[in-house]
Amino acid sequence: MLATVVVAVLCATGAAHADIYTWVGADGVRHYSDTPDSSRAERADLPGIQNVEGDPDALQRLQDEFQAGRARGEPPDSRRPELVRPEAGRTFRNARGVVPIALTIGGGADLRDGEQITYYLDGSPIPESPTDETRLELANVARGTHTLSAALLYEGRELRRTEPVTFYVQPPAAISPLNPDSQNGGGDDRGENLDGVATAPPAGNADGAPAAPRFTPGSGGAPSAPR
Repeated sequence: MLATVVVAVLCATGAAHADIYTWVGADGVRHYSDTPDSSRAERADLPGIQNVEGDPDALQRLQDEFQAGRARGEPPDSRRPELVRPEAGRTFRNARGVVPIALTIGGGADLRDGEQITYYLDGSPIPESPTDETRLELANVARGTHTLSAALLYEGRELRRTEPVTFYVQPPAAISPLNPDSQNGGGDDRGENLDGVATAPPAGNADGAPAAPRFTPGSGGAPSAPR
């Protein structure tokens, strides 16, 4: 018969150092105790207990911040991060793979002391993470489908994370005399570069395939020149 394991939590002082006994009762249930209540009890061979040191100062800072928020009358989710840009489902058409990012915290853009943001592109932290920036640009994002999420940190500990936003990066449409708007991504404002102009591929990358993503802090304006 496969015995069901029932583990009793010993709360008495010094129980971690006492001998622990185990036996199977008449009902087939295995028991653990520091007091053998059966003639069939035998000393249990349990793995050692691992002690993990905590950071009481960090915990106190978290508690202080929570209490300060309550004193200001803030709701529990007042520091909820939300990605404003990129919008879900948006397609970016530019040869440099530039994607603007904008984040709000509880509806605002300001971080408090001890807060930072880690952005995750396709599940991996972007360069320079964590950062104090809530508005920035990514450059050299590869063509294709991508996801972006952001985590709010306090003293290095993650508090909340946004849901992933899916967006797309495509090459700019070819410039055609019959379609002057094609320079701006085929006339689709959802595919324009930040300044509305499709830029040339970076040097040494003639086919337009972007290199590794690059992080550029800023206000979400025009992208910087390739390095």
